[in-house]
Amino acid sequence: MKKLLAFLVLLLILGGAAAWGYRSLFVAPVDLNAPGPRSGIVFEVPRGSTLRSTAAQLEKLELIPSAQALVLYSRFFGLDAGIQAGVYTFDGSHRPVDILEDLQSGKVLDQSVAVTVPEGFTKQQIAARLDAAGIVSSDEFQAAAHMSSAYEDYSFLSEVEDGMSLEGFLFPETYRLIPGTDGTNVVRFMLSVFARRTGEELLDSIAAQDRSLREVLNLASIVERESPPEDVHEIAGVFWNRIQRNMRLESDATVNYALGTSNLQPTFADTLVDHPYNTYRFAGLPPGPIGNPGLNAIRGAADPATHDYLFFLHKPTRETVFSHTFGQHLAAKARYLD
Repeated sequence: MKKLLAFLVLLLILGGAAAWGYRSLFVAPVDLNAPGPRSGIVFEVPRGSTLRSTAAQLEKLELIPSAQALVLYSRFFGLDAGIQAGVYTFDGSHRPVDILEDLQSGKVLDQSVAVTVPEGFTKQQIAARLDAAGIVSSDEFQAAAHMSSAYEDYSFLSEVEDGMSLEGFLFPETYRLIPGTDGTNVVRFMLSVFARRTGEELLDSIAAQDRSLREVLNLASIVERESPPEDVHEIAGVFWNRIQRNMRLESDATVNYALGTSNLQPTFADTLVDHPYNTYRFAGLPPGPIGNPGLNAIRGAADPATHDYLFFLHKPTRETVFSHTFGQHLAAKARYLD
C-alpha cells in the first residue's frame, strides 16, 4: 500500500511538472516588458555546447523563464537528443519550446550579414563598419560600447567601472549579424566571442599575475599595432621592461591614436602633442586600450618573453631588430632605416 501511495505521489509530481512545463514552454512567450534585450537577439551556440549550458545563457538573456525548466521539459518528453551549433536570432514571438525546436533542428538565421572586424580596429572603426552594413547606427553602437548593467554578467568585466569604454573587449572576428540589431545586443555578442576565444585558462593566468586584464589588453592593443605576428611575445617584453623602469613607451601607435592618424612614423611635432594617450610624453600605459587586439597579441602581452631589451625597430622587410641600449638602437636605425 505504501509503495502504491508513493507511486501515486510521484505521478502527481511529474504531472504537475509536466503541466507547469507545458504552460511555461508552450503557452508563455517572452515578456517584452521585462528588462534586458527585447528584439532581434543574436545568439551563438558554439560547437560542443550542451543543452544545459545553452539554456543557462538563454535564461540570462531572458529568452526563457527558467533554464532548469527547459532542461527538465526536454528530458521528460525525450527532446534532449542534442542541439546544433550556429548563430540564431530570437525575438518576442519565440516561445521557449520554439527556441528548443530551432536549436535542435539547426534553424540558424538566414538573413544575416557578414561583418569582419580586423585585429586592432578601434571602437569607432567597428561602429563605422557596422553602420555601413546596416546592422546598427554608428552612434548607437558607440553609446552601447560602454560598461553598464547590461554587461554585468560577464565576470571578466568586473574591474571595468560603469560608463568606461569597452575598447579592448570588442573581439576581432567575422560576425554574422541581422540588420537592425540593437547596439547592446551586438556588444553582448562581441563580449561572448571574447570570452569564448580567450578561454578560461588564459583569463585565469592573467588573473594570477600582478597585472589586471585591462592592463594586459591595454598593452596588447599597442603590440597589435607595433608587432609582426611572430614577435608579439618579444615586443611585449620590451614594453613591460620599459614600464618596470618607469620609461616612456614611445609607441608610434599611441600617437596615431591620439591624433586620429595612421602614419607609419609620426613627425617630431606629433610626438609633442599634449594628449594622455601620447606615450612619448607620458610614462606607463595610456589610459585605456588603443584598439581591440586579437588573440595572438593578447597572448603576447599576457606572456611576454624574458629578456633585457628596451628598444626595437623594424627593417623595411618588417624583420624586428632588438637593442639593449639607446646607443645600439641608434646604430641599428642608422644601419637599416637612415
